[in-house]
Amino acid sequence: MTHDELRESLPAFALGALDADERQMVAAHVATCETCPAELAELERVVMGIGLEAAPVTPPPGLKARVLERVAGLSASEAKRSMPGRTPVPFTPQRHHDRPAASSSMLRLALAASVLIAVAASFYAWGLRSEIVALRQSVAASSAEATTLRGELTTLRRNWVEVTRTMNVLKAPDMLKVDLKGQGTMPDAAGRAFWSRTAGLMFTADRLPALPAGRVYQLWTITGTVATGAGTFTPDAQGAVSISAIVPPGARQPDAFGVTIEPAGGSATPTLPIVLVGKPN
Repeated sequence: MTHDELRESLPAFALGALDADERQMVAAHVATCETCPAELAELERVVMGIGLEAAPVTPPPGLKARVLERVAGLSASEAKRSMPGRTPVPFTPQRHHDRPAASSSMLRLALAASVLIAVAASFYAWGLRSEIVALRQSVAASSAEATTLRGELTTLRRNWVEVTRTMNVLKAPDMLKVDLKGQGTMPDAAGRAFWSRTAGLMFTADRLPALPAGRVYQLWTITGTVATGAGTFTPDAQGAVSISAIVPPGARQPDAFGVTIEPAGGSATPTLPIVLVGKPN
């Protein structure tokens, strides 16, 4: 039997309503399962208390006297018919016979009520547990969806910032455009830099070869003999890249732009050779 089938037998197990083989099978499962022992303990607690749910019944006044009187009368008439000519001996009922019949009936009623209450409680607990599981799954799904939406919103905001910065650079009155050409082993690579002292820097490139692990490309602005790092990047699978950077206030207009290959995290000074380079026209 599967875990779910054995779990469904727990209420009957708690009530003692299984045959020997079924009881042994369920007991063996409970001994090794992580969740069923707690559920069985809860069901047994319910079964132990359901007998107390039946309200005590009080017999109507005079019932006992009428029953004793009728029994005594029947006994006297039987004795008179079976023994004619003799004075019948009054029958005195034994008191210990009065209560067992009533107690037996009450016991049967209590047991029947207990079984009904146990079954109803089991179905209610099962339904409630199913609702809780469904609610937890719904909450988990909603949480996962919310996490995805937050990620998408963050990406959209980042893309919007990049687009806004690019548009500001492209329409800036002091915008400087410089084309970069591939050098040495990268003759097909090409790039373009857009620089504005007021709006920032944007750089795009394509046909850049993939680099080994631990290596990145680094963009440089070159003014006179001083090279200043303007950011590191890794191209996509097609060798394309697009980055933007902030230009420090008061920065001089660059005399050239260059790209080198550096260790991950970038370098303070360029590592030769320069793989992309370009000067303003």
